[in-house]
Amino acid sequence: MQQEEKSIGSVTPNQWVSRPETALSSGRLYVGDGHEIYFEERGNRDADTTIVHIHGGPGANFSEKHFALYDFSQHHVIFFDQRGCGKSTPFAATDNNTTQHLIADIELLRKHFDLEKISLVGGSWGSTLSLFYAIAHPERVERMLVWSIFLNRQFEVDFVNDGRLHLWFPEAWERFVALVPKECRTDGKTIMAFYAKMIRSEDQKVARRYADEWTLWEASLLSLNYDPVKLEEETMGDERNVAIARLETHYFLNGSFVEEDHILLNLDRIQHIPGNVVHGRFDMCTPFVSALDLKTCWGAQCTLTPVNSGHRHTELEMLPVLQGILLSKFT
Repeated sequence: MQQEEKSIGSVTPNQWVSRPETALSSGRLYVGDGHEIYFEERGNRDADTTIVHIHGGPGANFSEKHFALYDFSQHHVIFFDQRGCGKSTPFAATDNNTTQHLIADIELLRKHFDLEKISLVGGSWGSTLSLFYAIAHPERVERMLVWSIFLNRQFEVDFVNDGRLHLWFPEAWERFVALVPKECRTDGKTIMAFYAKMIRSEDQKVARRYADEWTLWEASLLSLNYDPVKLEEETMGDERNVAIARLETHYFLNGSFVEEDHILLNLDRIQHIPGNVVHGRFDMCTPFVSALDLKTCWGAQCTLTPVNSGHRHTELEMLPVLQGILLSKFT
C-alpha cells in the first residue's frame, strides 16, 4: 500500500514476536503528511494509569535508557518516536513537522489505544511537548511528571548558543564556533542559522560534520560527569545526530511554531492537573529558573523537587528521584 493511500490512524504492526521482557505491542502509526511514528507498548495493562513517555530533542528518540525509569510490573507505558526521529519515517524530515503536528500525533496515539485519559512523563524537550499537549487537551491528562524543564523561551535557547557557557566549557565552545565564520557569530541565532544551513548541505560529509559538532556541543552541557574524550567517542558519527541537529535548528529558529511564553501564559488550563517537576541545580543546558517559573505559575497542584545533578535523567542524583515519584504517584 502506498503511503498516500493510508488512512490517518492506520497501524503497521511489527512482525516480531512480543515477549514479556520486550514489548506488549509495537508498530508504526500513520499520522498523515507522509509520516509514520514508531511506538512500543510495555508493562502492565492493568495499571491504574497509562503513561505516554515523551522523549527529548527535538530530534532524539526513546531508548532502553528510558526503560530504567519504570517498573513494568506496575507501570503501563507507551513509548514513541516523534516525527522524523528514531524509527519513525521519514527520518530527519522537517516538512510537516511542527509542535501542532506533534500534539496531534499524541492525540492519535491516545485514540489508537482507546484511552480516555493519559499521564505524561518527559524531560527536556519532552517536558515542553508534555506541557504543550496538556494545554491543548487538559481534559485528557490525568497527571504529569516533567524534568529538566525547557519552556521554549528565547533566552533559554540563547543560553546554550550565544556563548555565555564558554566560561564553563571554553574548549568545547571554541571547537563549536571554530566552524562558524566570524561574521556569523553575532549572537546565538546567527550561529544557529549558519549551522542549520550547513547541516542541510547537499554535501553529506559537510552535513554530517556539522550535525556531529552541533550534537557534541550540546552533549557537553548535559552531565556533571564531563569527560570530553568519552563524549567525542560516544557522539561523533552517530546517525541520530542528523535528526537531532536538523530538528533542533528547525524548531528553535522558528520558536517551535508557538508564541513566546505560550506555556506560562496558558498554565491556567492545567492548574487542576497534579504535576511533579524535577530539575538539576547544576543543569547547564536548561537553567533552573525555568523549573521555578513553572512551579510558580502552575500553583498548588505542582510539586518542585530540586536535585544536585545536571540535565540527564540518568544522573546519579536524578534517576532515583524520578523512579520514586513514578512508583508512588503513577501506580
